[in-house]
Amino acid sequence: MSVNKKTYYIVAFLLVLLMVTSCAKPPQIITYKKLSVFAFIISDNNLDDHTDYIEKDLVRGLKGCPVGTEMFLYVDRQNETPSLRHLFLLESGQVGVKTIAQYDEQCSTSPQVFREVLNTMISKSSGRRYGLIYWSHGSGWLPGISPDNASLRNTRALGVDGIYCMDVGDMDNILSGNRAPFFIVLDACFMGAVEVVYSLRNSTSYLIASSSETLGVGFPYHLMLPELVKGSQESLARSLDIYLDYCYTDYYGDGTVSGMASLIDCSQVESLAFAYKNVFEHSKDSIVKDSIQFFDCSYPHLYYDLDDYVHAITDDSLSLALFDNQLQKTVIHKVTTPSVFTQTGGRDSMLAINRYSGLSTYIPGTSSGYDYAYMQTEWYKDCYEKQQ
Repeated sequence: MSVNKKTYYIVAFLLVLLMVTSCAKPPQIITYKKLSVFAFIISDNNLDDHTDYIEKDLVRGLKGCPVGTEMFLYVDRQNETPSLRHLFLLESGQVGVKTIAQYDEQCSTSPQVFREVLNTMISKSSGRRYGLIYWSHGSGWLPGISPDNASLRNTRALGVDGIYCMDVGDMDNILSGNRAPFFIVLDACFMGAVEVVYSLRNSTSYLIASSSETLGVGFPYHLMLPELVKGSQESLARSLDIYLDYCYTDYYGDGTVSGMASLIDCSQVESLAFAYKNVFEHSKDSIVKDSIQFFDCSYPHLYYDLDDYVHAITDDSLSLALFDNQLQKTVIHKVTTPSVFTQTGGRDSMLAINRYSGLSTYIPGTSSGYDYAYMQTEWYKDCYEKQQ
């Protein structure tokens, strides 16, 4: 074959190849606009060993969602600077990942940091609504150390970055003053407390949390996330049933069967406070705390079942009926295993659960060391102070 003819064929081949490649369209990224997921993983603490598992579990869950579902994932772990990534499910079934920001070292429980990261997520989100998942340590209404620049103050502790916690009230101020999430999942210990729920009543439509300790690996997002993103009251309730089923699979491999969670309709919480105040007006002079269901092995106990406590402080049938009716409207769904794992007594143990209303509460006067902090909660101020 002559050189000229050989050159001709090469040129022709390249032209055909160019036409084929130019006609091939890049993979189209479909966007699921119904609901986006914002996830905060705050493990710059002794939960760091669980971080890889939680991230992978969220990705597995994303693969079970509709094509185009997106997740904004903020992670702050030990010995690494925080990052914010955008994850999205492709038609191929794979998860695309784009790093939005790699931050300098910062305290992720600072209200300013939470606000800035949340605003970034909102500005880049395609969803008409979003759901918020917050995974870290938690202690309900109990005080912790705040990263407030002006002073170190007692706070209702959520999340732990080093030694600093975020105040639940700060989270409420940020969320209620912004585009609020459709749901919040507080994947942290003891956050299913009426004091916490009352603080966040204007921050979201629905709240999922546990009144007891949560195991380190958190909720099973590989199973729950596809239900969560459907964005309905019914699908949120189904996610709890899925969670309970998973609790019986011995996923830790050590025989531990433990789990507790409830779904709260935040639009009903103020009415619950009103019903509770009505009960308190008819309360007895004294009660026997030992007979009330508790969710911790601390001494004294700090988390009691709300409904069990209410029935212990009054015999007034009308106020009890009104309260129970409102509680059913507020706690839409609840699940629990017969016993739950706890380390609050200083050792690993299982605590029998005979009664669970879906919310816990502190009993004023239980601990002089915590009473003052409790008196700073909105729940106390609205339900107790105005009665005195």
